[in-house]
Amino acid sequence: MSGKTATARHYAEAVFEIGVEAEKLDQWRDDLHRIAEYYGNHRLLFVLREPKIAFQRKEAIVRDLLGSQVQPEALNLALLLVERDIADIAPALSKQFDARYNDYKGVAVAQVTTAIPLDDTLRAQIASQLAQITGKRIQLEERVDPAILGGAIARVGDTLIDGSLKRRFNLLRTQIASGALGGPDDGTLAAILGPDGGGSGGFDLGPLPGGPDASAPDASAGGPSSATDMAPRSNTSAHMAPKTQSSASQTGGGNGRRNDRQNNKRRRR
Repeated sequence: MSGKTATARHYAEAVFEIGVEAEKLDQWRDDLHRIAEYYGNHRLLFVLREPKIAFQRKEAIVRDLLGSQVQPEALNLALLLVERDIADIAPALSKQFDARYNDYKGVAVAQVTTAIPLDDTLRAQIASQLAQITGKRIQLEERVDPAILGGAIARVGDTLIDGSLKRRFNLLRTQIASGALGGPDDGTLAAILGPDGGGSGGFDLGPLPGGPDASAPDASAGGPSSATDMAPRSNTSAHMAPKTQSSASQTGGGNGRRNDRQNNKRRRR
């Protein structure tokens, strides 16, 4: 944990205790959001942290911006952050307070990513399912990402629930590649191929890893059964065939007759 994060948490815990004692948690939550919104502005933050500008001038700016928008105690906190030159921790302070607030109220924030925007029905369905898993009331933070293809991905705290179609598609490809296709049917193939089973889901699996190679010879098509067999060539090209035994014998006989004639010539001489 960085020093700024630890400082933000320290201030958030102190403010939370004040809010509980005064029964103003909701008010403090709103005020911290407003302060974080202003102090998150880089131009304003530059002025508030500029050492050459007197604190009285900075105080006047903060009072002018926030005096009518937050409770007096929250305004004092905003001025204290400026005086101690830690105004930049305001967004982290607000975030830390929100986490403490949600835990206190039994609320879990779920960051939900879907391929298309949620309608009210789907939003209620997802919130209900996550509430059953976490045992808490769910506050959805929605995001749209077409790359997940379908389904939804939900993150609640440190827990990730990936129910996207992209994950199921990748899982199917892994199973095909490894040959592990004997498991129970979880609906993945139907989701990918579509309701008619004929690929209407819009996905192309491509060549199956380890499948037949279209470039390999097909023995059933009448081709050679081994590398030493040579298929007959067309009449326009030369054909090489192994010599027959009779050809070899004729060659040997011709050599014998030539040797006899040479011996006869030597005898006459």
